[in-house]
Amino acid sequence: MRAALVLAGGRARRLGGIDKALIEIRGVTMLDRVLGAAVPNCDQLVVIGPVRETTVPGVRFTIEPDPGGGPVPAVAAGLDRVSGAEQVVVLAVDLPLLGDEHVRTLFVGLEDEGVVAVAAADQRGRANPLLAAYRADALRVALDGAGPGEPAARMLPLATVVLNLGEAGTLNVNEPSDLERARRLTRPAP
Repeated sequence: MRAALVLAGGRARRLGGIDKALIEIRGVTMLDRVLGAAVPNCDQLVVIGPVRETTVPGVRFTIEPDPGGGPVPAVAAGLDRVSGAEQVVVLAVDLPLLGDEHVRTLFVGLEDEGVVAVAAADQRGRANPLLAAYRADALRVALDGAGPGEPAARMLPLATVVLNLGEAGTLNVNEPSDLERARRLTRPAP
């Protein structure tokens, strides 16, 4: 069984405090875009953040005990809402070009017995813990005792495989220029 944990509780300060989850790109919110990438690959969908409208059925929402503590306690709160999943994928809500094939690629990487996490490489080639698939038991161990403000890299165990998903899989919207780029890349060709 597989689950998706979608992090959607950030403040988006660099975007003027706008709710990233509700930003629309070609008429679809970023929340629905990320959930849409997870649906074909996951049995359970949990969004960590305020309840919002979504067109994706079966989504459960939860919030972390102390909102604003960063991604580590948010992932822990989401993991607490997952039952029976052996594998989980952690996805930030600001990945508007993420496709189901990217999520599938992350999960395929977990098929090797010795691998406990598979993360997408960021633009510098480093593992992105917020775009990664994990064995649920290993993620629980990594999060044990974690508190607010812990770096997200804490979630990545030593046996992490790093994959290049390309720009479409990893473009995240943190600044207005990122949002414009995502909108440009989703425009139909003339």
